[in-house]
Amino acid sequence: MKYPLLFAVILLASCSSGGGKKVLVESSGDIEIKGNTITLTPSGSHKETVLVPDGDSVVVVSPKGTQGFSVKEPGYYLLNIKKDTMVGSYQKTGTDNSRTVISETDLINRMDSLHALMAGTNVTEAARNYNIPPFNIKLITKNTDAQIIGPYLHIPGSFDPSKEHEVYKFFTNKEIAVTADNLKKMLSDKKEN
Repeated sequence: MKYPLLFAVILLASCSSGGGKKVLVESSGDIEIKGNTITLTPSGSHKETVLVPDGDSVVVVSPKGTQGFSVKEPGYYLLNIKKDTMVGSYQKTGTDNSRTVISETDLINRMDSLHALMAGTNVTEAARNYNIPPFNIKLITKNTDAQIIGPYLHIPGSFDPSKEHEVYKFFTNKEIAVTADNLKKMLSDKKEN
């Protein structure tokens, strides 16, 4: 072989891939990112951006002070620097083009599950669901190619349905409460008719 050192470097680099890190930063207000430091200027506006950290921590500077967050493990994190708790879960997309009919009982069970998720009482790694209070971070998945969709955004309809995608959808507790109230009204209207 003519270039054994170059081949060894390429082989070593290919073996160490997959150890990347990404942080989806969800904020209430404007953020400025310099390196691994996020400066938050609070406001009522929702902002989100992706940070690719260089190192094992990110720092948030806000009127509350300076706080560090660990990102030691490879993977995709969600950092909540909003005023509200964020809840979310894995959403199965693709590989199944059938329509699912949701019964009234299913709807009631889902509402109960949402309320438990808001309270943080049914959160498990196995279920891939999350309750992230303000100024907290959570490793969501080891897959940095997964998609994390934040509050006020919808899951895109452009996914290729022939293959499964790793998608996580998050909401604020306020959004969930409004949705649950609307569903409760729909159920009570249905019972009256």
